[in-house]
Amino acid sequence: AQGNTVTTATTSITLAIGTNPASGTLAGTTTVAAVNGVATFSTLSLNLVGAGYTLTATATGLTSATSSAFNIIAGSAAKLVFTVQPSNAGAGAVNTPAVQVAVQDAQGNTVTTATTNITVAIGTNPASGILSGTATVAAVNGVATFSTLSLNAAGTGYTLTASATGLTGATSSAFNISLSVGPAAKLVFAVPPSNAVAGAAITPAVQVAVQDAQGNAVTTATTSITVAIGTNPASGTLSGTTTVAAVNGVATFANLSINNPGTGYTLTASATGLTGATSSAFNVIVVVVVAPVTLSAGSDHTCGVAGSGAAYCWGTNTYGGLGDGTYGNNRLTPVAVSGGLTFAAVSGGALYTCGVTTSGAAYCWGLNNYGQLGNGTTTFSFLTPVAVSGGLTFTAVSTSDYHTCGVTTSGTAYCWGWNNTGGLGDGTSGTDRLTPVAVSGGLTFAAVSTSDSHSCGVTTSGAAYCWGSNAGGALGNGTTTGSTTPVAVFGGLTFAAVSAGTRYTCGVTPSGAAYCWGDNGYGVLGNGTTTCSTISVAVSGGLTFAAVSAGFINACGVTTSGTAYCWGYNGSGELGNGTTTSSATPVAVSGGLTLAAVSVGGSNPYLESHTCGVTPGGAAYCWGYNRYGQLGDGTGGTYRLTPVAVSGGLTF
Repeated sequence: AQGNTVTTATTSITLAIGTNPASGTLAGTTTVAAVNGVATFSTLSLNLVGAGYTLTATATGLTSATSSAFNIIAGSAAKLVFTVQPSNAGAGAVNTPAVQVAVQDAQGNTVTTATTNITVAIGTNPASGILSGTATVAAVNGVATFSTLSLNAAGTGYTLTASATGLTGATSSAFNISLSVGPAAKLVFAVPPSNAVAGAAITPAVQVAVQDAQGNAVTTATTSITVAIGTNPASGTLSGTTTVAAVNGVATFANLSINNPGTGYTLTASATGLTGATSSAFNVIVVVVVAPVTLSAGSDHTCGVAGSGAAYCWGTNTYGGLGDGTYGNNRLTPVAVSGGLTFAAVSGGALYTCGVTTSGAAYCWGLNNYGQLGNGTTTFSFLTPVAVSGGLTFTAVSTSDYHTCGVTTSGTAYCWGWNNTGGLGDGTSGTDRLTPVAVSGGLTFAAVSTSDSHSCGVTTSGAAYCWGSNAGGALGNGTTTGSTTPVAVFGGLTFAAVSAGTRYTCGVTPSGAAYCWGDNGYGVLGNGTTTCSTISVAVSGGLTFAAVSAGFINACGVTTSGTAYCWGYNGSGELGNGTTTSSATPVAVSGGLTLAAVSVGGSNPYLESHTCGVTPGGAAYCWGYNRYGQLGDGTGGTYRLTPVAVSGGLTF
């Protein structure tokens, strides 16, 4: 009672919070037995910051005591906490009240001395929204206040995250952003222009939407929107309705087209008072339309389709390549192909012929030692047409020495026959194919052309590809390495058509420029030299061609004005200019004829070739080598240095 320590006391003493300014919780061992009259509490702690705490001490039978006042301060910064959570808000609107993030110690007390930089970001993002405003703020008195945050896209269940160096981050509670559309502010291409065919409508239809500043669609907008060409790589002209009023905030341009093919066009969209837009880049391509071959010069024979659709052939008939049911007897004038089929096109090869009927069925006749007739056999020859196996529907076929290729109505190329050099394009070599096999690569072709050991084609977008033997650079890809699958012709030119010759190839661009590549014996590349080229070189003379035909040892073409020119070997008069002098540049065919098309034949290994052409009115003329009557003028063995009319008065 006098205040002396009772050193013999072993009383159990309990401590508790007396004054509790922050509703703290006392932790640790709070009841301890006295030792020598003194109880020591070594594990006590209080969890909440506060000023003026007191403790009380009690024991049974003894008067209690209250401690002097003391303070609890924050520990070291350890974590972040959202103290003001983000609220539901409208899209693009500032989130209020301002989001706040506090720096706390491990017990959850705000570290009021902290000035840490805190960054907030989107956590859960249900509508792919974008967070705007100041997202990194320094804490003041341990709290960072984010007063300018907004989200642009309406969505349910957004969350924010908070992070700071060295501290445990935090995730907010979920909140929603509702659609809150502001005034019309800008245009965007909702449906950008797609690659399109020159002169054809761009599909799907281009659409331009009106949006507010946050990118929300302004569905009430009826603004008149105008589109125009932005980037114009080929000086194209935009046609169609170019100014359209928006409906429900979207303007639909249903009939836009551009006339000139080119790569990297863009469109722009504009409207009064609104920020304009530029579309993504797109290409305008040219679709190659290949006319049916109504007259075709083979190795030593010629065939054509008369106006009635009946096929006629003349020349050598060693293995039934004329299709009239006979063999061995040459025909000096046209004879009808047996079977009564109605043809759209024919192609003469080496001692055999193939054609496509008006319904798209392919038929072949003549020599079949490598399966080039495509009927699943190697029966040596067929004297009348036999159907190509597979039931495919073709737009055209092309024959060569021993293999054939064709293009179906879907644009898929198929080949069959001899495959020693990979000329079938199916990824193999050495195995002949007796029925059609698809050319590898998934390309969509407008036409194909075959030669003795390679093939080429032009896609519907005007790209040229070749495959097979690359002797002399016939594939045009800058090498002399063969390929069993299509390789792109080097140079990036757009072609309207290509024609495969023996160890070389020629093509004509949509603008009428002729190019050739490969072996250049006798100047068949037409560039004034006899130097081979593994890439395309321009045919000399600056002529504008409608079509070209590459043969065995010479090539010919018809200009857009109907004048025929030939170049290369001329020992048999196959250039048609009245001489037997070869030429490495184009020379005009004599006679003043206006021709719609020409076709060059020839036979390996002999230097013999002939050429035929057809006038716009369908009259057929031929010139050059005539040993077997392949010129069709009723003679045999007499070379013709200028065009002679095919006998019989047929119209092809």
